[in-house]
Amino acid sequence: MVLAGLLIVLVTIQAWEADLEDAQPAYLAQAALTLQAHLESRTERDPAGQSKPPAILDQMRQRYGFSALEVVGPAGVWRTGKPNVGHAMYMQILPVHKPDGSHQTLRMLAYVPDHSAFISEERKHVLLFTGLVAMVFGLILQAILYRMLSRPFLRMVGTAQNFAAGDKTARFDVQRTDEFGFLSGFINQALDAANRSETALSQEKTRIEVMLYSITDAVIATDARGRVQYMNPVAQDLVACSIEAARGRPLSELARFVDELTRLPLADPVRSCLLDAQIAVLHTGSELFVNHLGAEIPVAGTAAPMRNAEGGVIGCVVALQDVRHARELMRRLTHQASRDSLTGLFNRHSFESLVRRVIDEVDGGYANHALFYLDLDQFKIVNDTCGHVAGDELLRQLGEILHEALRSDDILARLGGDEFGVLLRRCSIDQAIKIAEKLRLSVEAFRFIWGDKVFQIGVSIGVVAVEPGVADLATLLSAADVACYAAKEAGRNRIHVYEESDDTLAHRYGEMHWATDLTRALDEDRFEIFVQPIVALAADDPHRHWEVLLRLRSGEGDYVNPGAFMSAAERYGLMPRIDRWVIERVFRTFSEMAARSATDCCQDVVAINLSGASLNDASLIGFVRETQAKTGMPWSRVCFEITETVAIRNLHMATCLVNELRNLGCKFALDDFGSGLSSFAYLKNLPIDYLKIDGSFIMDIVSDQVDRAMVEAIREVSHIMGVKTVAEWVENEETAEVLRKIGIDYAQGYYFGRPGAIDQWSQKCDRLRRLPGPLAA
Repeated sequence: MVLAGLLIVLVTIQAWEADLEDAQPAYLAQAALTLQAHLESRTERDPAGQSKPPAILDQMRQRYGFSALEVVGPAGVWRTGKPNVGHAMYMQILPVHKPDGSHQTLRMLAYVPDHSAFISEERKHVLLFTGLVAMVFGLILQAILYRMLSRPFLRMVGTAQNFAAGDKTARFDVQRTDEFGFLSGFINQALDAANRSETALSQEKTRIEVMLYSITDAVIATDARGRVQYMNPVAQDLVACSIEAARGRPLSELARFVDELTRLPLADPVRSCLLDAQIAVLHTGSELFVNHLGAEIPVAGTAAPMRNAEGGVIGCVVALQDVRHARELMRRLTHQASRDSLTGLFNRHSFESLVRRVIDEVDGGYANHALFYLDLDQFKIVNDTCGHVAGDELLRQLGEILHEALRSDDILARLGGDEFGVLLRRCSIDQAIKIAEKLRLSVEAFRFIWGDKVFQIGVSIGVVAVEPGVADLATLLSAADVACYAAKEAGRNRIHVYEESDDTLAHRYGEMHWATDLTRALDEDRFEIFVQPIVALAADDPHRHWEVLLRLRSGEGDYVNPGAFMSAAERYGLMPRIDRWVIERVFRTFSEMAARSATDCCQDVVAINLSGASLNDASLIGFVRETQAKTGMPWSRVCFEITETVAIRNLHMATCLVNELRNLGCKFALDDFGSGLSSFAYLKNLPIDYLKIDGSFIMDIVSDQVDRAMVEAIREVSHIMGVKTVAEWVENEETAEVLRKIGIDYAQGYYFGRPGAIDQWSQKCDRLRRLPGPLAA
């Protein structure tokens, strides 16, 4: 702005000078006109001789600033003022008219002083004034700019310097309403955001550092060349080196990885991670971390790449876990998992794994082997007499005796209970028989002492050759089990060698086949329940009963009687599961029938057979309660049957079960009475409701007086005890009439109806006779 002002002043002076130069001729012309008019009005119109110039001439000189004026005529000169040598001269022709009409020409000369000095002086004055004005204006402008620009800017610079020096509370002045105020507010928001971000990053860094310090894993961070940049305290302990000493050094200089089993070096996970740009995992489970001091630490872990925003690998993070305790525990667990906790011998699972390996060796053309299946004889006597603690001690001692009788590379395992398995490597069948006999004699010679009791134990051994062509593990173990069973059947404490042509083994295989088929039948729900009526023989007895019988539906759709598969089910422990299936199906079926039908047939008592295995099942009562709660089957309609043989064998358990179920409202029947020993003695101790006389006393009762006397005796004792009697195997009207005369309460047999499906009998329920008479199902 000052420069613009100076430029305007200079242009103005220049214009003034130009105007001054142009004004002199104009002034002269105006003076000439004035003088012409004056001369024409007077008589003396031109200078002549020594005539005095008119006064007006001097007036015009002074008016227009001339230094001198001259009027030159033919006869003389009028002059006013004094011209100088350096003055400029201007001339103007002045015509003067005379009264006679003529005119004469005069010359008017004007002398003007040189204005350059004046103009220069004026220029100095103007420039000086302009300079003073500009200086004042500049000072004022500087003050204004300092107040409006420099001072707020310097304040902002100072604030920025304070913030840069570490004062995070420094903020710009936002009180101003101009651009600086807006800019300060914007920058303050940016600073606040930066502070928040820095605080968040600091907190996150602190949290990560605390986490890295707290975790039990060793964490090592490297750059893109594998040089250590960070190690948490666990990693420093693992490497046996501080972060200050390790920083910038390759991890491979500080430690290496080797295989614990082969002792061979392993690939560096950091190098693998950086080269492949992907996670490297220590996956063998046998890695050792060997630090620069030579210490070996079992580890597991990974090496993961660190990437920048563009996805490039900028380093690697190694996370290692010290697994020395876990690996030791795993070794112990592996040992425990492969060993029997009681005897310390191999368990069934590890034994089967070893046998599988041997089968593969045989198929590969290696030498033959042999397999033993051992089952102790009279072991139950020790358990029942002295308790399970004594039984466990017997198993431990026998395990040691059997192990001492074997070769060093033979495998001895406890398969469960009192059963053992032996695997003889590279052993012919003849040599295997000799070793089996040595085992048998060692057990036979052993005497187990418990307190004041001494027991002699025997062992039944099944021997089977492991030869090429063995189908699989299950077939081999089944053959050994069958051979052991044959040894027991032959008199116990014997050795039996498996042969495919053996009839005993063929029967045993049949049972094993049934065991598999029964399990599949349960899974496929191929069992069905049949019922057979039990009819009251007295005309005034309104009660009816139904016995539930089990049938198996074969794959071809035919029905199989339980006699074909019951022994297999009992031997292989399937009876508890079958009993529960029957209980659940009977409760549900008869409850649904009662809900659909109003016939009194649906209120009859239903008899369900229980096996000896179920008597020993402590959870059976709970299952019965739960099933009744689900189905709503009335307790009064339920009658459980157990055979006399089962009851005698498990008298205590049978008594407890009968009492508990009768307390719920159920009834109980003793089946096949008379087929066991000491029947009357045991009968006194069983709180039963019905006694079913074995059919062997009934089928010839019409002609055999002994059978009739036995039935009469059973009936007499039963009635005295308040127990109802049921006669089985009633095949004709004559037998039914004899039983009615004796006073037997109920009868069951083909004469009254054959077993049939429930829906068949529910349709004939109303026509069921209580008095002797046939009714086909």
